Amino acid sequence: MSHSADLQRAKPMPNAHSPGRPRIVPPPPGALTAALPDSRAPYAAVRRLLTDRWAVQIDAYAWRRYALMQRFLPRGPINALNIGTGGGVETLRLLRRGNRVTTIDIDHAAARRTRARAERWGWADRHEGKVGHVLQVEVDGPFQLVLMAEVLEHIADDFGALRRIAGWLAPGGRLVLSTPTASDGMLPGDTLSIREDGGHLRTGYDGPELDAMLARLGMVTLRRIYHCAVACCWQHRIERRLRASAATRPLGYAFGVACRPLMPLLDAVRYRPSDQITIAAKLP
Repeated sequence: MSHSADLQRAKPMPNAHSPGRPRIVPPPPGALTAALPDSRAPYAAVRRLLTDRWAVQIDAYAWRRYALMQRFLPRGPINALNIGTGGGVETLRLLRRGNRVTTIDIDHAAARRTRARAERWGWADRHEGKVGHVLQVEVDGPFQLVLMAEVLEHIADDFGALRRIAGWLAPGGRLVLSTPTASDGMLPGDTLSIREDGGHLRTGYDGPELDAMLARLGMVTLRRIYHCAVACCWQHRIERRLRASAATRPLGYAFGVACRPLMPLLDAVRYRPSDQITIAAKLP
């Protein structure tokens, strides 16, 4: 057979101009594909570490409160309600424990940050966010846990808010409530208001006052932790002053993170505690 005959019978190879050129077909949705390098991945990992895990935006005073409340947050799966998320760091702790979490925020920006955190960690399917006033928003209960930190003193009808919480709680459900103390709850920079504008509507609460309010709603106080006394308040005063100025704000963040391990030592001085954590349960 001649070389020319071979060439005549040979099928041409597809080229860039041939209709027989193989086409690259995108994979169907949901198919596993090799991950392409993402230049944003390192940034996203650092952001998750700094703003979600370490939460450097949270001052050492609030971090101390979170540390004390953490032991009372059960592992799921349970239905939990977080009222006033402050951006979602505590919501993440509830989600990390395998719980289904509903959140209520009156502030749209805080609600968006909370939702973004749930999505960043892949837990959006177990999170439902509501925006509105706790006395007006509707949620689907019952809940085995309600967490509300530093919110009650900002609500005009505080007893009405507790009544709604009692209605949302399942029998035997737990309320983890953080409030300022009546005598020393006003920290440097806090303001006392006559209407709901973000300031305190009252300086705080006495323990017996809270116990009486809860008892009227069929709840019983199981435990109360007083914390963040005068030494912690001085630390908070310094950190808040550093964070107030753009020039010293990075120093304020670093100072707050560095002080976190020291807060239990500062809190050992029990003189004039400024905050209290109340653990209560709804009677069957």
